Amino acid sequence: MRELFKKIPKKKVSDKVFDQVKSLIVTGKLLPGQQIPSEMDLIDLFDVSRSSVREAILRLECLGFVEQRHGEGTFVKSATEAVVLDYMTEISRETDFMSGLMETRNILEVWAARTAATRATDENLDELRNIITAMKIRQKPDPPRFNHNVTLHRQIVAATHNPFLIHMMSSILGWIGTVTHQIYENPKVAPGLYQEITRQHSQVVDAIIVRDEDAAEQAMIAHLDFVSDRITN
Repeated sequence: MRELFKKIPKKKVSDKVFDQVKSLIVTGKLLPGQQIPSEMDLIDLFDVSRSSVREAILRLECLGFVEQRHGEGTFVKSATEAVVLDYMTEISRETDFMSGLMETRNILEVWAARTAATRATDENLDELRNIITAMKIRQKPDPPRFNHNVTLHRQIVAATHNPFLIHMMSSILGWIGTVTHQIYENPKVAPGLYQEITRQHSQVVDAIIVRDEDAAEQAMIAHLDFVSDRITN
């Protein structure tokens, strides 16, 4: 009987670091696109050696959980990013790509807005408030505005605390910058469009903050319908 059982090997320190960071990513506690602590900070947080941290991060990068950007740091990647983006890049050549993308967003983000109204933590609400404030400070659709737009939708999804949706939507939300550019580059764009979309975003966030599920849902529907009309027409 004894020969059927083997002693449990002790885990390497780097494996323990890897397991903990991976768990934070998979469960959505570290969000796609979010920068993780620096190497020195991780050494301090885990109270381990530099080699253990480096080995763990390299393994996470090889498996597609993080990416290291030269001069910036290490950032979380969506677990579904490679598959979804490859597919979306391929079908983006189709004429009905944008309408399909907006239909998908309508299904997922409307649910996300409604659910965020019940699940958002105080930290989630503070993040949403800060993003809306940053949007209102800027009065024209420049690149930082596009970044705020992506971040807002990402944070609404994050407030659902649904790890699968967080990773799946992160890949889809990567296309929002493209969508936003298309809206503002339209020669028929109406004056004040930037302010109108900012107002719509504010309505969604305000409803989430007061925990009004119906209002959050309706505000997101109205916003996505508004955007879809300007892309597909």
